[in-house]
Amino acid sequence: MLKARHRQAILDAADSLIRERGKPRFSVDELARRADVSRRTVFNHFSSLDDVIMTSCTRVLSGVVDDFRAATSATAVADGSTAALFADITAAVRHIDLPTVVAYLCGVLSGDGYDARSQHPLGDVFTRATDQITIEIADRNSEIDEFEVAVLVSSLMNGISVVSARWIERTGASLDAPSRAVWDELLDRLIATIRVGYSAPT
Repeated sequence: MLKARHRQAILDAADSLIRERGKPRFSVDELARRADVSRRTVFNHFSSLDDVIMTSCTRVLSGVVDDFRAATSATAVADGSTAALFADITAAVRHIDLPTVVAYLCGVLSGDGYDARSQHPLGDVFTRATDQITIEIADRNSEIDEFEVAVLVSSLMNGISVVSARWIERTGASLDAPSRAVWDELLDRLIATIRVGYSAPT
C-alpha cells in the first residue's frame, strides 16, 4: 500500500512540475522533494527520469481512453457491420478534445533533440492507446471479427498520429479557434480517406 502511494506521489509530483514549467525541466532531486520521498525511492519505482515522464504521458493518454470509453458507451452498440462500427468510432473521436491532449504531449515530449514536427514520439503515445481502445471496442462488438476491429482501430489511431504531426507543424500546437479549425479539417480528411479507401472508382 505504501509502495503504491509513493508511486502515485511521484507521478503526481511530475505532473505538477510539468504543468508549472510547461516542460519536464526538473531534476530527480526536485521531483523527490516535491513528492516528499527520497531520491532512492524514485529509482525504486522508475528506471530513469525519462521513465517517469513517459509514465506521466501514459496517464494523460489513459484519460483519453476513459473519454473514448464514455463516448462510445453513451451510444447503442453497432448493428454488427464494420460501417456502423466505423461511424461509432469516428463520432467518439470527434467528441474527445484531442487537440488539448496533443498540445500537452507535444510540450512534454519536445525536449532537446526532439523535432516537434516528427510524428514518432506522438506515434508511440498513440500506439499505447490503440491496444486499449481495440480491446474496448472488441468487447462491445463481439459479433465483428477481432481482426477487423484491430485493423480499423489501428488505421484510425495511426492516422490520428499523422494528423497530430501535421497539426503541430501548421499551428505550433496552439489551441485557439483557427488552430482547432485546422485540426477539424485534418481529421475530416483522415476520416474521409479511411472511409473511402484506395480502390479505383468503378
